[in-house]
Parts: sequence; structure tokens; C-alpha cells
Amino acid sequence: MRLHGSKTAMLCVIALAATACSTGASGPGAGKQGGYVRNGTFTSTLSQDPGKLDPYHTVVAAANNLLSFAYDPLVTLDDKGNPTPGITTKWDVTPSSVTLTLRKGVTCSDGSAVTPSVVSKDLDYLKDPKASSPLLGIVLPGPDFTTKADDAAGTVTITTGKPDGLLLQSLAAFYVVCGSGTADPSALSRTTSGSGPYKLTEAVPGDHYTLVRRDEYAWGPGGARIDVPGAPQKIVLKIVNNDTTAANLLTSGTLNGAIVNGPDRERLAGSMKEYRFEDGGTLAVFNQHPGHPGADVVVRKALTQALDRKQIADVLTDRQGKVGNTTMGVPPQICDDSDAAAGIPTSDHAAAAAALDEAGWRKGADGIRSKGGKRLRLTAMYSSDRPNASAGMELFSAAWKKLGVDVKVKSLNSAAFLKAVFQSDNWDVVPEINLATQLPSQSVSFFSGPGAPKGSNFAGIHNTAYERLVAQAVQTPGRPGCRLWTEAEKALFARADVVPIAQRYVSYFGRGATFEISGEMPLPTSIRLRAN
Repeated sequence: MRLHGSKTAMLCVIALAATACSTGASGPGAGKQGGYVRNGTFTSTLSQDPGKLDPYHTVVAAANNLLSFAYDPLVTLDDKGNPTPGITTKWDVTPSSVTLTLRKGVTCSDGSAVTPSVVSKDLDYLKDPKASSPLLGIVLPGPDFTTKADDAAGTVTITTGKPDGLLLQSLAAFYVVCGSGTADPSALSRTTSGSGPYKLTEAVPGDHYTLVRRDEYAWGPGGARIDVPGAPQKIVLKIVNNDTTAANLLTSGTLNGAIVNGPDRERLAGSMKEYRFEDGGTLAVFNQHPGHPGADVVVRKALTQALDRKQIADVLTDRQGKVGNTTMGVPPQICDDSDAAAGIPTSDHAAAAAALDEAGWRKGADGIRSKGGKRLRLTAMYSSDRPNASAGMELFSAAWKKLGVDVKVKSLNSAAFLKAVFQSDNWDVVPEINLATQLPSQSVSFFSGPGAPKGSNFAGIHNTAYERLVAQAVQTPGRPGCRLWTEAEKALFARADVVPIAQRYVSYFGRGATFEISGEMPLPTSIRLRAN
């Protein structure tokens, strides 16, 4: 299950096959304009209904994919993770503060101005206890921060209570809310109130969402405008959660673009343009709260060594991926942390069994291990909405049963899964969770500090080496701190606090348009509908 889909510009051009299709020229006023479709409709897909559209509270990838059309991020990152001008034109960074200069003339979808005071109010809302925003700890390290707006100078300064070397980059995960949305955040559930190039005009949950172009928009990445030839008048996002259905709709011309994986990818490859990128990787995380088997590092390491991660990765990704080696997965990655994988316990079933024997976990007549009269029992919980999750879970379960573990598997839909993992203690391991973080600093609240309701450390991890290295890394702004972040991540892997499982490659196919990819959707300001 993916938790967070930060949308950052991966400015890699895709020139899609210029084929005639009805979607490119639909709608009143549509027509041809120098090889482009004028005032057409671009139709793409969302893999699931986005649910609440509140940027302050959603961590669902489908919601963030939709919101990328209606909102601007506070900071835009290029394909290498470097900040580029967007609604913010320049920045001044220290280990514990960042001062942003906002572009003049930016307006909200209701016509109101987007000023430093608006941004300051947005950010301050995150630390309101009544808000209970999950972005706290992702966008900002915690509630101990202050903001100062200077509308005359056009600047807003954010000062954190403790250093955060990647604060500037973290702000790329924050969508700026403005206008009526700032005044009444409760109204954001089914509408949009942002400064982005499109505005939501129709929401039919479970079926489709329609957004309409804002012709005045002229402050996209690098100063990109939306009033250019070929820019769609409408964006329609259809809910399609089946690869075969999406592939059929692409082939028939009903869609301009969609993510398609698995066997259906093979039949589309070569017939239309394909862009491949890495999606967030899956992790296995053990519950370390008192009374759970995962509280014992020997048990965690043995359970990790019992796994054939290569086999599991092949199943989870339809052989369209690789074995996981990082806690991150959403490109662009600021830090190359691949060296951290050296800390992961290697697959060795015999060594795992020997370690449990030595620790006093002995097999009984029924083949199940016990120690001090307590059986080695695991409740493994996973989201049934994730592709191939059930097949992957069978491999986890088989490996652990062979080791002598009594495994109980619980399958939940994505909403129930998130609630159970983050708000309950009724699980021992989540073998296939996808946190989809882009920066190592965004993972800190998941792997240290308090759990719910005061924090996000859902597994109760307390790794002193990790915490010590993080404390050093946050003092070092930008890429110079990457070595420390890599060592911190290695410390998590060495104690099997977190175990990377699989990294999936995702394919986005399209037709009848040209565009660039941002995250896992077309960059809104780059879409150009072709006439033929």
C-alpha cells in the first residue's frame, strides 16, 4: 500500500504516438490549431478512487495524482532532485530554516492572490492539534516550527525547532491551499482550492473526475504557461483499477494515457509510446511493541533470513522490477542510498533456523517453535488492493511456516489496512507496505519517535544507531548529508527493523499527445493534444 505520492517534476519528455482518437478532440469548441487540438480533452486514469481530496490530510497516491492538476507544490524539483523555480523563485537555506521568495502575480482558482501570508497560514495549519495532518513529519519534521510572512518583500521564512538538512526538498511534498480552502479547510473534501493550472468541476466518486483549464495560469515549473496550442481545455480522470481494461481503453482510443503493467504491458509495448519509471518499493516491517515476536532482534533477523527476497520480488512485480534495496522509491531520489543494502541480513534458511534454536525457540511435535511455553506466532497483515499481494503473501507465509512459525494471515482493503497498521496493535508484521518516501528525512517519523496518536512510528522502532546518525545528518543541508543518511538506513537494515522487499517498475502508455512525466502522471503544463 502506498502512503504518500509526492509529485515532483521528472522532466523527461515523452513524445506519444500521434494517432487520431476521439478523446483528443472532444468537447464544445474543440478543433485543430497548427497540428494541435484546440480546447480538447485529455483523458487518463486513476487506479482507485482518490477518496477525500483534502491536500492537508490525504496520503493516498490516487488523490495526489489528481491534486497535481489543481495545486502547485511549494517547491518544485527537477529530475535530479534539484529545486527549480515555480511559484517559488528563489530560496535561502540554513540547517534549521528556509526563506522562500514567492513569484508575483500567482492567483488562486477563485481569483484571490497567493501571498506569503497565505502560505504561512497553510503551513501553520499543519501543527494545529485539531488538524491531525499526516503531513507533519513528512513536509516538516514536527510541530515545533514557526513561520514568518513578509508580504511586502514577498517572502515566507520557515524555522524548525531542530535542524532538518533536507527541509527545502521536503517542501516539494506540500501543495499550497489558497482562497476559500484556506478559510474553510473542511470544504476541501470534494473540491479544489489551489493555484494550479486546472480546477475541479465535477466529481463522480468511483467513476470519474473532471478538471477545467485556468487560462490565466503562467507560473508553472520554469515559468510554464497553460494558454498554449494543444493544452487541453479539460482533464478527465477515470477510475480504472484493472490493467486489461486500461489497455483496452487505450487501444480503442478512449484514453490518452494510463499506467499498465503485467501481461497487458507486453501487448501494448511497441504499439504506442511507453515511459517506465520506478514506483515506491515495498518493505517488510515488524511490530516491536512489547509482547510481539518482532520485539526480539534475533527473531526479526531470522524471519528476514528465511525469505527468498528475489523470488518474492519477482512475484510482486510480475518480473517487472528488482529486489528492494532502499526505504525510498519515489524518484527523483536526492540521495543515492544503494550502499545501505549491505546491511540487510542475507537469505539463509539454515542460519535462520540455527539462530532461533540457539535463542531457545525450539520446534515442538507439531513443528511450531515455542519458548518458555509461548508459541512463535505471527499475525501478518497486508492490503489486498496491491497488485499480486496475495501471491506474495503466500511466499512469505510458506517461508515462515517452514521455519516453524505459526502464521495467521489477514487481508484488508487499503483503507482498513492503513487504519489497522497505524491505529492498532493487532498485527505482528506487515510484509508489503509501501511508504513511498522520496527523502530519507521523510522516513524518520516512521522509524523513530512516538507512535500514534502523537507520531507515526507505527512499529515502535527504537534503533539508537539510526537515531544518532539521523541527528548528525539533519545538521548537514542538501546532498553533503547523504553519506550520513545512507549509514542511518544501513543501521535500520542491520537490525531488521525495516526490510526492503521489492522495487517495481511502472509503465505509463499514451497516445494522441505529447507531454512530460511528473511522478507517475503527465506534468499538467506539458500536455499537448495532437490533431493527427
